[in-house]
Amino acid sequence: MIATNAVIAEPSPNRVIILGTKHNGNKLVTVGSMLQIIKRINPDIILLEFDSSVIKNCTINKVWGAKTAEFLGVWNNPIEYRAARKFKELKDSVCLAPFDIYIPNRKNYISYTRLMEKSHQETLLRVYNEGLFNAGDAEDFNSYTNINNAFLSVLDSSLVRMNSPSLTDTIQTIIYKEKHAIRRITMNYPALQPFSNWYNSQVDFWDERSDAINKKIWKELNANSNKTILIITGLLHKSDIENFLKRKELASLCTLIPLQEALLNPPIADF
Repeated sequence: MIATNAVIAEPSPNRVIILGTKHNGNKLVTVGSMLQIIKRINPDIILLEFDSSVIKNCTINKVWGAKTAEFLGVWNNPIEYRAARKFKELKDSVCLAPFDIYIPNRKNYISYTRLMEKSHQETLLRVYNEGLFNAGDAEDFNSYTNINNAFLSVLDSSLVRMNSPSLTDTIQTIIYKEKHAIRRITMNYPALQPFSNWYNSQVDFWDERSDAINKKIWKELNANSNKTILIITGLLHKSDIENFLKRKELASLCTLIPLQEALLNPPIADF
């Protein structure tokens, strides 16, 4: 009698590509340009920065009249929403999945946050220009402003340039400065006190949201094997996600592939 032992294959790591984007796009970052990149990568799964109220069962929830409203400019859905929906029409087997947390009244939250960020930045600049910062704070603010302005200028470039490794390092530096130097400055000057509670809560919420996002991505990785997974996220989240995926304990679940490398061997010929 010949005895045979069943061999249980170890799961193969998923191939993961992170695509950082500007949600509302620019002249170069359009639904069409993003769709072409998605087609070139040809993912099995696309993880999107939305919550489960927007995406369920591998599909973006249908909203009556959405495409007409987008065409007329009445409803400006993020470009990744529209590009992923178009790709799903081309490749029905692709699974679209959400990885963000639920934020009540999300549109109002975004509008309010943008307004506060603008007012906060304007006040910081005014206090700096009036010479009210001490020497150390003035140097920290000037350094932050220079690197942040350089980052903002890149938001008018292509998706490929946005996702260069050097820019990811820049994003990490900006986030670090916002969590420490800008937070300290905001707490220490009377003119900035109206922003102190808001800014503290924003920094804390950023960390809480990042942790929740990473946990949801981990669940997707753990539920899949040997898949090509494309994560599309706002550019500022990219470095946090990338650092999480580089952890040693995730090596068996994923292999992180830079966007530039993923685009070297297109699965389709007409890109």
